[in-house]
Amino acid sequence: MLFATVLSVGCGSHGTAPGDAAMGGDGNVVSDGGSGGDGGQPIQAPADQWTWVDFPDSKCASGTPTGIAINPHAGATNVLFYFEGGGSCSTGDNCWGPMPTANNVAGYDSTTFQNAVQRNYPILNRGHAGNPFAALNMVYVPYCTGDLHSGTLEKDLMVNGAVKPTYFWGARDLDLFLARVVPTFAGAKHVWIAGTSAGGYGTFLMFDHVARAFGTRVDILDDSGPALAPKNATENVLLAYWGFVPPSGCSPCTSHADVLAFDRKSQPMSRYGFLSFTQDPVISKDLGYTLAEYPAVIDAYSSSFSSDPNAKTFIVTNEQLHVVESDPTLAAQYFPWMTQMVNDDPAWTDTIYP
Repeated sequence: MLFATVLSVGCGSHGTAPGDAAMGGDGNVVSDGGSGGDGGQPIQAPADQWTWVDFPDSKCASGTPTGIAINPHAGATNVLFYFEGGGSCSTGDNCWGPMPTANNVAGYDSTTFQNAVQRNYPILNRGHAGNPFAALNMVYVPYCTGDLHSGTLEKDLMVNGAVKPTYFWGARDLDLFLARVVPTFAGAKHVWIAGTSAGGYGTFLMFDHVARAFGTRVDILDDSGPALAPKNATENVLLAYWGFVPPSGCSPCTSHADVLAFDRKSQPMSRYGFLSFTQDPVISKDLGYTLAEYPAVIDAYSSSFSSDPNAKTFIVTNEQLHVVESDPTLAAQYFPWMTQMVNDDPAWTDTIYP
């Protein structure tokens, strides 16, 4: 499940301010001995391999710190952010019960990253034939906050009769990460935000954070995170519940569609690419549609961008699956489409496969 219904929130909620970013750790982890006061110090890491970077002041939902992984490329001036997916949660039961609806809320460290399935997706593989992102600097943003990377609040949830502080801190964590990543890749001319599922939603919800931090053009590659309202609702109340802060000047921005529309207006020359299966059993269920209804919903979503020359979709019709990039055999089909996007090719267009 990607969206979890708000049922009860226990004893209350409150916002807390994050500290400065820092690094520490051992093994395949970058360490400078910092404890939270190094601010915007660039990260030093070897080229063309993933290096985990601890951020002691960040928080997963459990309150334990997490970090990011970076993969620099010599001579690269552009950056690819990847936002990891993994469901969402909002109650004591679906965050902390026996069957949580969000991944990694108990913690995410370098070992979690080493075992992450998503790190093997084709766009993150420099050696994969046809990968248009192969020569970019790469940043992997893990997912352990259950809030589509968008939250700013701590909530006190009730778990087995006791209060469980739960940190929906995705946006706060991202700002910590950006404070180090921007100077690490100073002078970046172009940034791509890619994400899958919950990370797909994070691409446009956190677009403004990334664009303001880098001060340059940012393009979005959103795999299976459509900016659609649930079938029987007009807005996503979870954004407010998690403490999502709309971009400055975005009003009302109470829904995913509001935020994406604002993103498109703020950088109309940037590109928005969306990928999806017409038979997505996860998102269709979360939005309240049957698998029989969902193809028409996705077709309408694709058509909604007809007046935006810089927004295109890649739709797969012959599989019942969630996240297009989870099927590596499809890379040969979507890489040419992504390459046209990356190259600002005027021939880039909506694609239906097969």
